[in-house]
Amino acid sequence: MITFTVKYPYKKDSYFNMDYYCNTHIAIAKKYFKDTCKGYSIVKGRNELNSGKEPQFACLSHLFFNSIEEFNSVMKDAEKELIEDVKNFTNIQPEVEFYEVSMRE
Repeated sequence: MITFTVKYPYKKDSYFNMDYYCNTHIAIAKKYFKDTCKGYSIVKGRNELNSGKEPQFACLSHLFFNSIEEFNSVMKDAEKELIEDVKNFTNIQPEVEFYEVSMRE
Protein backbone atom coordinates (compact mmCIF):
# COMPACT_ATOMS: atom_id res chain seq x y z
CA MET A 1 0.00 0.00 0.00
CA ILE A 2 1.17 3.53 -0.74
CA THR A 3 0.11 6.99 0.31
CA PHE A 4 -0.08 9.98 -1.99
CA THR A 5 0.80 12.80 0.38
CA VAL A 6 0.01 16.42 -0.41
CA LYS A 7 1.77 18.96 1.79
CA TYR A 8 0.85 22.63 2.07
CA PRO A 9 3.77 24.38 3.81
CA TYR A 10 2.71 26.98 6.36
CA LYS A 11 3.67 30.54 5.48
CA LYS A 12 2.85 33.58 7.58
CA ASP A 13 0.89 35.46 4.88
CA SER A 14 -0.77 32.44 3.32
CA TYR A 15 -4.38 31.36 3.51
CA PHE A 16 -5.93 27.90 3.47
CA ASN A 17 -9.70 27.35 3.48
CA MET A 18 -10.02 23.98 5.22
CA ASP A 19 -13.81 23.91 4.89
CA TYR A 20 -13.61 24.27 1.10
CA TYR A 21 -10.77 21.77 0.93
CA CYS A 22 -12.59 19.08 2.91
CA ASN A 23 -16.03 19.59 1.41
CA THR A 24 -15.34 20.56 -2.20
CA HIS A 25 -11.78 19.73 -3.25
CA ILE A 26 -11.82 16.27 -1.68
CA ALA A 27 -15.24 15.65 -3.29
CA ILE A 28 -13.62 16.29 -6.68
CA ALA A 29 -10.90 13.76 -5.86
CA LYS A 30 -13.48 11.20 -4.71
CA LYS A 31 -15.40 11.65 -7.97
CA TYR A 32 -12.38 10.36 -9.88
CA PHE A 33 -10.76 8.03 -7.37
CA LYS A 34 -13.93 6.19 -6.30
CA ASP A 35 -13.05 2.93 -4.53
CA THR A 36 -9.47 2.95 -5.85
CA CYS A 37 -8.67 5.25 -2.93
CA LYS A 38 -8.72 3.06 0.17
CA GLY A 39 -9.02 5.94 2.61
CA TYR A 40 -7.63 9.32 3.45
CA SER A 41 -6.49 11.45 6.32
CA ILE A 42 -6.46 15.25 6.34
CA VAL A 43 -4.72 17.09 9.14
CA LYS A 44 -4.54 20.80 9.90
CA GLY A 45 -1.52 22.49 11.45
CA ARG A 46 -2.48 24.40 14.61
CA ASN A 47 -0.26 26.74 16.67
CA GLU A 48 -2.04 26.04 19.96
CA LEU A 49 -1.28 22.32 19.67
CA ASN A 50 2.44 23.10 19.46
CA SER A 51 2.93 25.49 22.39
CA GLY A 52 2.23 28.47 20.13
CA LYS A 53 4.92 27.50 17.62
CA GLU A 54 3.92 27.93 13.97
CA PRO A 55 3.23 24.57 12.30
CA GLN A 56 5.48 23.36 9.53
CA PHE A 57 2.41 22.66 7.36
CA ALA A 58 -0.98 24.33 7.08
CA CYS A 59 -2.38 21.00 5.89
CA LEU A 60 -1.22 17.46 5.19
CA SER A 61 -3.35 15.08 3.17
CA HIS A 62 -2.67 11.36 2.92
CA LEU A 63 -4.63 9.38 0.33
CA PHE A 64 -4.15 5.61 0.42
CA PHE A 65 -3.93 3.36 -2.65
CA ASN A 66 -2.95 -0.27 -3.15
CA SER A 67 -0.16 0.67 -5.57
CA ILE A 68 1.39 3.52 -7.51
CA GLU A 69 -0.04 1.95 -10.67
CA GLU A 70 -3.59 2.18 -9.29
CA PHE A 71 -2.98 5.78 -8.27
CA ASN A 72 -1.63 6.69 -11.72
CA SER A 73 -4.58 5.04 -13.46
CA VAL A 74 -7.07 7.36 -11.73
CA MET A 75 -4.94 10.48 -11.36
CA LYS A 76 -4.42 10.92 -15.10
CA ASP A 77 -8.10 11.89 -15.48
CA ALA A 78 -8.33 13.86 -12.23
CA GLU A 79 -5.12 15.88 -12.32
CA LYS A 80 -6.24 18.84 -14.45
CA GLU A 81 -9.40 19.57 -12.46
CA LEU A 82 -7.68 19.11 -9.11
CA ILE A 83 -4.79 21.41 -10.00
CA GLU A 84 -7.13 24.08 -11.35
CA ASP A 85 -9.14 23.97 -8.11
CA VAL A 86 -6.18 24.73 -5.81
CA LYS A 87 -6.57 28.51 -6.30
CA ASN A 88 -10.07 28.25 -4.80
CA PHE A 89 -8.83 27.31 -1.32
CA THR A 90 -5.18 28.42 -0.95
CA ASN A 91 -2.34 30.52 -2.22
CA ILE A 92 0.19 27.89 -1.06
CA GLN A 93 2.06 25.87 -3.67
CA PRO A 94 1.42 22.23 -2.73
CA GLU A 95 4.22 19.67 -2.52
CA VAL A 96 3.55 16.00 -3.26
CA GLU A 97 5.33 12.81 -2.26
CA PHE A 98 4.62 9.10 -2.21
CA TYR A 99 5.31 6.85 0.75
CA GLU A 100 5.09 3.15 1.39
CA VAL A 101 2.63 2.43 4.19
CA SER A 102 4.24 0.27 6.88
CA MET A 103 1.22 0.10 9.21
CA ARG A 104 -2.40 1.18 8.98
CA GLU A 105 -5.29 0.24 11.24
